[in-house]
Amino acid sequence: MTDREYTRPVSGAMVGQDNSARREGKRALVNQLSATGEGHPRTHVGDFYLGPTDAVFDVDLLRQAYEEVMQRVRPIIADRAGDSVTAVSLTHRRDATDPLTDGLQSQFAPDGAMRYLESEFCCVNEALADTYFAIVWQSVRALMPVGRMRLMIVPPRKVYRMHADATQRAHLAIRTDPEAFLVGPDGDGYHVPADGRVRVFDTRLRHTVFNAGTVDRVHLVMSVADTERPHHTALLRRAEGDSR
Repeated sequence: MTDREYTRPVSGAMVGQDNSARREGKRALVNQLSATGEGHPRTHVGDFYLGPTDAVFDVDLLRQAYEEVMQRVRPIIADRAGDSVTAVSLTHRRDATDPLTDGLQSQFAPDGAMRYLESEFCCVNEALADTYFAIVWQSVRALMPVGRMRLMIVPPRKVYRMHADATQRAHLAIRTDPEAFLVGPDGDGYHVPADGRVRVFDTRLRHTVFNAGTVDRVHLVMSVADTERPHHTALLRRAEGDSR
């Protein structure tokens, strides 16, 4: 598949916003649309891989930053409906009580209610703010509104069940195995090489991830905040899936 350019304008009203009443109002609207199934932007199987952005980063500095993070914090293994997800949260909401775990809670409660908006994740964790990932965060935000930013670690011989996310996701491979793939609803596998490029996937479509290799697949994964799907929770209830 040939890479095609994909960039989105920055939406200043959605990034770093600290207006509790406005956030609560939007959450209420999202949950109302979830109940009715309205407001869903159509997505198509052929649109799973959206291509690279203009951002290119130094792979050696990315790997150095990853080692620095691993020395300071321990990855958390969270359960997602039977799947164990290993991750480190690099960003948090302004009022977070525990910044290092704030981005690891599922966006949706068991009853389907939305707990937060991606745009609420406006701050880099202070303990990690001196790493190269803070520069990556600032640079990618110049291209698109970034919500949660997490290091997602998929160990060898690991596969996730099919699921759908509420937003598109931008992936930046730090370490990978040639046998690690994202698989979209078309059944095609997409390997993200560790070449410093940020690649965007429409993970609002059902997909899975597997690592059939022998080393960890480590991606920096960023939620694209202005692609949030209003009635994602209704789809989750029908598909018995979850959002990661």
